[in-house]
Amino acid sequence: MAVLDLSLAKEIQSYGTMDFNACYSCGNCTAICELSEENAFFPRNLIRYGMLGMKDKILSSKEIWLCYGCGECSQTCPREAEPGDYVAALRRYAIAHYEPTGLTRLMFRRPWAFIGITLAVAVVLFFFLMTIKPDHEVNRWIFNLLPFDVVHDLGTYIFIFIGVITTFGLYKMLRGISKQKTGKESSRSGLLTKIRKAIMKTAGELVTMNRYKECDRQDDAYWSPKPWFVKPWFVHWMIMMGFLGLLLATILDFILKDPATDVWWPSRILGTVAGLMMMYGATLAIYYRLVKPTHFYAKSSLSDWFFLAFLWLAGFTGFWLEAAVFFHADSLTNQVMFIIHTVISMELVLLLVFSKFAHAVYRPVALFLHFLQE
Repeated sequence: MAVLDLSLAKEIQSYGTMDFNACYSCGNCTAICELSEENAFFPRNLIRYGMLGMKDKILSSKEIWLCYGCGECSQTCPREAEPGDYVAALRRYAIAHYEPTGLTRLMFRRPWAFIGITLAVAVVLFFFLMTIKPDHEVNRWIFNLLPFDVVHDLGTYIFIFIGVITTFGLYKMLRGISKQKTGKESSRSGLLTKIRKAIMKTAGELVTMNRYKECDRQDDAYWSPKPWFVKPWFVHWMIMMGFLGLLLATILDFILKDPATDVWWPSRILGTVAGLMMMYGATLAIYYRLVKPTHFYAKSSLSDWFFLAFLWLAGFTGFWLEAAVFFHADSLTNQVMFIIHTVISMELVLLLVFSKFAHAVYRPVALFLHFLQE
């Protein structure tokens, strides 16, 4: 039996949405959504859950992660209840609920806390990077101020920490979703087939962004004349693939690379290509949020700006350092830039589970479960 939380509506509003009690459940948002054909009640059902205080229903919903936030439902809502903003607030609410420390809840609901915690983490990272003494040092100019082993060891600890927090969050997410009764049962052989197909469909969606392309059709009058490489789905894809490529390049560097190798090392080439992709996507995303060409970009939260700023700065400082290494530009300025780049990059990884960036973890899982139950 569902437990009702009468304070849920106000709590959801604190995550950045208006009073959604204006909704009269007319169904316009469901009718207009390009993705609602797979669920005839989305997103209207989520609004009803919030009104009725059905917290478990919201936290066990895969649909909040399947929405790409195109904003068409908000733009056409006759009651101006902002259903698109509401679903975005539900994602922030769910991320805060899954994260065990409570920091995300504070950061999403209090802008001053978001800024304060972000700056405090940067100071702490800087302190550790500057005070830890390695057992041995790599003899290369770029590591004069910040030894290679310090970066390597602290980076490893951060990855382990994020892995633990992410595992805990995924456990809470899956535990909630598993409470849903689908009424569908499969034999073991049938289940394995469904799992394989679900994995393939999930990978296909992440590679092609076909569902996101459906969302782009909503603003057809604006986007249809534009080339594909400036459309929102491609901007999102470039940021995602760029970040994943940089993450893989970093891991390969940590595991395989002698820090004295040059810029033509395979992991360095991967990092360069991925960095260009991420910078392209982040630059366009920032531009669109500044000029607000469609409803999709009409509203930006503090976490949106911080995330994009960190992505862009990580890319900019990374290419600065690549040029410095290539031209053997041994200078104090470039050594300081290496420290700045390291702090920004480590904080960006830490933000993975403490900000809206966490959707990069939860959305693929929700997509897999969605395809599994088709």
